[in-house]
Amino acid sequence: MGMIMYGTKVFTKFKGYFGEREECPCCHKTYKKSYVKYTTWFHLNEIPLFPFKSTYYKMCPICGDSVEVKGKQAKAEMVVTGQPETQKLEAYAKHILANKPKGFLALDTSYEFWVKDVTTGEDICVATGLSKDVVKNMKKERGLKNFNFFDV
Repeated sequence: MGMIMYGTKVFTKFKGYFGEREECPCCHKTYKKSYVKYTTWFHLNEIPLFPFKSTYYKMCPICGDSVEVKGKQAKAEMVVTGQPETQKLEAYAKHILANKPKGFLALDTSYEFWVKDVTTGEDICVATGLSKDVVKNMKKERGLKNFNFFDV
């Protein structure tokens, strides 16, 4: 007799940078906000069958501070500004090997999450003391595809 597994899975998709440049209340950096779409799918035996919920988030591309936006409002804001403007931002993680813990069950929290503004050359450290799983979750929350890990 087989076992049937069901549940939900959330997929994220980065839509682009839209709107005017505005200052983030959390990190006080001035950038265009990024829009990320979260789609929740119902799955059966790990096979996504149909989407049943979509939400949009207007997010600071540096610190990740976000606000949920209604679907119609997000689509209207994205249509008004036209094509998404590329801001030349790159996110990456640094693994500080010197801080790697010793021991059998030691948790490796020696990762840093960085964002680089390619146009100005500024590197911004978003968070430190992270585990690899937390960094991967931050990458997923932002809808990033191209992401590098660097050993330092």
